[in-house]
Amino acid sequence: MNLQHLRYLLAVSRAGSFTGAASSMHVTQPAISGAIAELESQLGVKLFHRHGRKVELTIEGRSLMNYAVRIQDLVEEAGHRLRSRKSAQGESFQFGSIDAGAIYLLPDILRDYVASNPDVHLSVQVAPSRYLADDLLMNRSEFAVLTLPFDHPRLQTLPLCSDRLILCTGVAHAFSRKRSVTLQDVVKEPLILFQSDSISRKLVDEKFAEAGLSPRVVMAMRSPEAMRKLVEAGVGISFLPQLAAQEALRSGELHEVRVQGVNLNREIGLAWKKGRYLSPAIQGLLMAIVGKFGKEGQFKRLRHLGTHSADEPETAPRS
Repeated sequence: MNLQHLRYLLAVSRAGSFTGAASSMHVTQPAISGAIAELESQLGVKLFHRHGRKVELTIEGRSLMNYAVRIQDLVEEAGHRLRSRKSAQGESFQFGSIDAGAIYLLPDILRDYVASNPDVHLSVQVAPSRYLADDLLMNRSEFAVLTLPFDHPRLQTLPLCSDRLILCTGVAHAFSRKRSVTLQDVVKEPLILFQSDSISRKLVDEKFAEAGLSPRVVMAMRSPEAMRKLVEAGVGISFLPQLAAQEALRSGELHEVRVQGVNLNREIGLAWKKGRYLSPAIQGLLMAIVGKFGKEGQFKRLRHLGTHSADEPETAPRS
């Protein structure tokens, strides 16, 4: 087994085929197939299920892939540590963010960072939290701004700020003329909510479940901006993040309605992979983000702990 074997393993797992892996690695398909066959022979296990031209990892393959990713991290770290501590000209990296982070929390930070680091190219992946976490685990992103809690043994997280989920209606809705409503009132109305796999949606669903109520969900979406526009248009009402609703509330395009006995808050924070080396350019952006929220000390302590615990055995994620 050598590093090239492991690189080919990761390429096949990501591409889902030997042909796709060969294309991404700029080698022939037989070279990839031969290396995987050699690796399977050495280990005495099957690493992939073959389904025609498509493949998927076996249990043994997934186990080896976890080690391969960690080994790749160490190889990258070794290379980085032997190079200059300064940001390399033309350096690029990707990070992830939920909509609220990219639209409302990061613009000023990114403006200043880009001005101070003109040779660094940033790629920003805007997606729901669970997809951002997948990118971290597969080394596609260096860090992510996402909704917490998100527990995984290979990820470290740091809360940055709270964002209330508030009931919003269009200005012509009957609720806009009321000081408050009950959850029983809310379930009678058409609701526009986040997709069921989002953390924000789970907070809302749990509150209805506690009251023994079933909301009338007419639409589920991933974009809070799109949800806000639909509420403004009178399609339905919604529990929107305050960050996403605040401008429309100030302009009078939306109306906030207090729901008796309901106080929904979500945490927005940082996540990164434990033990992963972060270049000076990446650390510079991270320090700017945590500095905005006064979390520099906590971030440094967590980075120190994460680096020293990276080689500890993994435990099952908390539910």
